[in-house]
Amino acid sequence: MPLIATLAQSALLRRIVRSLRLHKLGNRWLQTFPMVRRLSGSGVTWRATRLESIPLAHEMLGRGDLYDATLLPRNFQTFADLGCNVGYFTCWLAHLAQGRKLKGLMLDANPQAVAEARWHATANSMTDVFALNGVLGENSLGGFSDFYLYESNICSNSQLPDIEKLGLRGDWTKISVPIIDLEKEWQKRFGNERCHLLKIDIEGSETGFLVAEPLFLSRTDAVLIEWHKWRVQLPVVRDLLQAQGLKFVKILDEQSQMGTAFFSRLYDAGEAP
Repeated sequence: MPLIATLAQSALLRRIVRSLRLHKLGNRWLQTFPMVRRLSGSGVTWRATRLESIPLAHEMLGRGDLYDATLLPRNFQTFADLGCNVGYFTCWLAHLAQGRKLKGLMLDANPQAVAEARWHATANSMTDVFALNGVLGENSLGGFSDFYLYESNICSNSQLPDIEKLGLRGDWTKISVPIIDLEKEWQKRFGNERCHLLKIDIEGSETGFLVAEPLFLSRTDAVLIEWHKWRVQLPVVRDLLQAQGLKFVKILDEQSQMGTAFFSRLYDAGEAP
């Protein structure tokens, strides 16, 4: 298992492994014998059933510095994680919550990732955290939308032209997934409770979601959003969120194709801890 972890965390070795198609063998091994770990100090349990999940776990849970924890609302308990992947963000929140009982929704278009997210909620006794399969901000008369799964459980996308822009080599699979009304799903489980933290990482569908869900945004105190530049620019995101009273605080990270920013109605830029 240490060898698998090393392979997953090294960019060069990941490229070599992928070019030799050995990642499929590694994934088969992990699906039979998952890597399971506990976070020191909280006992939060996480697992990896695919090679590409290990570096993500290392960034979010091992180092714990993928996001700035000092920005989060104090004593947060409610959250929504859009584009939850396998549920590591929820594990990170549970680790930071120091025993507080969390309530929240995890959502992803990849049904396999949703199954893993659900496993993490169950393994950590988060009975009020629910994992949903679907997409947000899409329009369809039938209530379903096309979605394209990458052979890795990262980088999946709702738009084929965007896939071509990304230039990723590998297999893509077209599936049909339900369109989710987030406000309705939240009210069904939590009534009129506020959402203390909303995390958005939905691979270019940010604008559609922000336009479609004004009611949910009005109940949200803070937003951590990854914007994808091939479909949306930060000024557009900023205008849509500020129209809902969510003020820009800071950019956490920015690269050539994407960036991560934090918004809050709890304090203005320059007032963050």
